[in-house]
Amino acid sequence: MMTKIEILLRSPQKIFTVDDLAIMWQISDRRKLAEVIKYYLRVKRLFRVFRGVYALDQNYSEQELAVNLFPPAYISYITALGIHGISFQYYDSIHVMATASKTITLPLGKKIIFHQLKDEILFDETGLITEQNYLIASPERTICDTLYLQPTYVFDRLSGVNIQNLREVVAIYRNQALTKRVEKLISLIQQEEANHAGQTTS
Repeated sequence: MMTKIEILLRSPQKIFTVDDLAIMWQISDRRKLAEVIKYYLRVKRLFRVFRGVYALDQNYSEQELAVNLFPPAYISYITALGIHGISFQYYDSIHVMATASKTITLPLGKKIIFHQLKDEILFDETGLITEQNYLIASPERTICDTLYLQPTYVFDRLSGVNIQNLREVVAIYRNQALTKRVEKLISLIQQEEANHAGQTTS
């Protein structure tokens, strides 16, 4: 029979919420669960990363931590723009789409910034990618989230963006103004592609 720590070690997760531990350890009694968690904290087999969030060690991704601080959530906006190479600007904070807007500052000073989305958008999985135990927006969903939050944002690089996927993603927002902004961006992408094709054949 596996120990409670062995159960966690066999999981692909690196970050565990209280609810995760209750399910994985099959402990429904919250008082008993709290006692077990305190024991493993005391013997240093668990480490508290943030209130109600734990890890076995320091070997976890900041993105996985971010989406577990205020679930349901996924990585997007400025952070995903950088990951996908759509923006060349660097920001130390991590940006996450969630059910409400808030900022959490971790003990070492890093900020996790949550941006509110309507439930019907947040829970729609169109354009979401599972990456190392957390959800991240695809390039196309990242662009839509960005224009939803910041309509005048200027992207540094759009090559590789899939126009069909962009149209599929923007449809879930049901927002005419956002759709117009995306269609304007699509025209720009098509023009860039035409210019590149002309340079290649000349």
